[in-house]
Amino acid sequence: MKTIHRILTPILTVLIFPAVIFLPLFRIYIASGLSAGDTKANLLDNFGLSEFISLKDIYSVYKNGSADSMGLFKGIWDAFATDKKEEIIDMLPGLHWAVVALVFLVIVLLIALALIIVAAAVKKPAVSILLSGAGLVSALIMNAAFDAFAKPFLNGAFNLNTILGNTNQLLGALLGNVATFQYMKLGVAYSAILLIFLCTAILGICAYMEQKNEG
Repeated sequence: MKTIHRILTPILTVLIFPAVIFLPLFRIYIASGLSAGDTKANLLDNFGLSEFISLKDIYSVYKNGSADSMGLFKGIWDAFATDKKEEIIDMLPGLHWAVVALVFLVIVLLIALALIIVAAAVKKPAVSILLSGAGLVSALIMNAAFDAFAKPFLNGAFNLNTILGNTNQLLGALLGNVATFQYMKLGVAYSAILLIFLCTAILGICAYMEQKNEG
């Protein structure tokens, strides 16, 4: 089991990096109020207002000004790119929580890098267990910080009219009147991080128990 731990743990942990880059890091869902009940498949969804956004998508918008199937996010990004971006940022509540979430994402990646090196080079699985636990805790803190950042959007304190009105007043007014943020959560990339660190922790515990039994 110790050998399996030293081989599988680095392989699994490496997967965190492509997961963070290519898998959706967070999801934004806008409900229109144009359909009754809790139906998710409403008119605004057909216009791309339910979006899964990865770091690759964010980089694509930043670098090229475009990304596949990102109508809403592109509009929000354009709003922040105007000369009124400072005004929008000043109005944005909870921005410090977004910074905290970003910091802990970086911490998660640093822990993953350390775990890759330690699992392959150090024969003590206890260190891998500690790093896996630290990765899990850091990911949970990142999620909590993102939820705190999303709260003003979800309770209506900051709406689409506030953002999009700076680039297209008509679009902002229309969407601000009929659309609300219903869902803003970390996405599949976050789930992948939790799953990978959980698996590496289990591998480390199994290797530790075997080492302990060997005396």
